Amino acid sequence: MSARTHPPVHPPVYPLVQRVLHWLVALCLLALLPLGFYIEGYETEAVEAANAALGPGGFDLLYALHKSFGLTVLGLMILRVVARAALGEPAYAEPLARPLRFASHAVHMLLYALLIATPIVGWIGVSAYPAPADFWFVADLALPLEANRGLAETLLQDVHGPLAILLAFLALAHVLAALKHRLVDRDEVMGRMTGR
Repeated sequence: MSARTHPPVHPPVYPLVQRVLHWLVALCLLALLPLGFYIEGYETEAVEAANAALGPGGFDLLYALHKSFGLTVLGLMILRVVARAALGEPAYAEPLARPLRFASHAVHMLLYALLIATPIVGWIGVSAYPAPADFWFVADLALPLEANRGLAETLLQDVHGPLAILLAFLALAHVLAALKHRLVDRDEVMGRMTGR
């Protein structure tokens, strides 16, 4: 029987909508996390450096961008949860050992939780400050909360910040695991999200 009669075997992949949402969130994180770590605590040096580089109000611009990216991630993650519930996830091309499947599932669920909880905590904290919840310079999406600066600072410094650090480490671990599958194991696990 000739090779032409056997179509190539491709790994199961996520539907296009899930792949697009995944990569949009990843791109947002590439901007969101560095901006968040830069503006953290409103350090005088960071404010002065941003204003010197970007002009008066430069630091506020970076803060507005951070909030815009955060709200965007939250919206994209809500869509991802809906898409995952409706469409499920593809099987692995070659079954992973049970501990690896469990670890993969646990990391994904924790990433989902952090990608939703971190912007929500930030949103509540900013709204309670009260400060605008800038959304791409077209809307202020601040929640209608009573002003409570103490609560806002606790949420932003003691909850939002540590969640963001955990998210950064977990996202890095996720990227490294995907690269290991592609470059070391040479399996098709990463192809589920790249479509190849």
